[in-house]
Amino acid sequence: QKVLPSMEPSEEGEGAASAVGCPSETAMAGRADVCQGCPGRELCLRQGGPDPDQKFIDIRMKAIKRKIIVLSGKGGVGKSSLAVCLGMALAELSAKVGIADLDICGPSVPKLMAVEGMGVVNSQYGWTPLNSPHGGIKVMSVGSLLQEADGAVVWRGPRKTALIKRFVKDT
Repeated sequence: QKVLPSMEPSEEGEGAASAVGCPSETAMAGRADVCQGCPGRELCLRQGGPDPDQKFIDIRMKAIKRKIIVLSGKGGVGKSSLAVCLGMALAELSAKVGIADLDICGPSVPKLMAVEGMGVVNSQYGWTPLNSPHGGIKVMSVGSLLQEADGAVVWRGPRKTALIKRFVKDT
């Protein structure tokens, strides 16, 4: 749930924002008090308002009936293994399954899904996910974009955010 800034008058004067949450989709993006110290502040200042890609992201996400997110703040706990096992179990139940591997620091899903070494096709409609021989699961991973199978992308902040957005918007 996103909390938008209040435009109530504050100590700074008439019309100043007293933001309670992230104002990234308002004119106060990057300028509100809550933005001080945020690692994405510069990105918000450059964009200056609503994300122009949001409507495309919304269209893509609405096409997916059910979404399951597997995440943890710690590495090496089996997130990829769990996602693959869950995906294969759902595929066995005749569900249409896709896995988006957003682990940019050490993507392992291509190896687990037997699509390692296959190249992602970039078409006029966006990136085409790879088709796994394990249940016909569609797979999109940073690992499929790298030159070397054991490579990694070490990006942080706005660059990492832009890559994740592109995955969601263009796949």
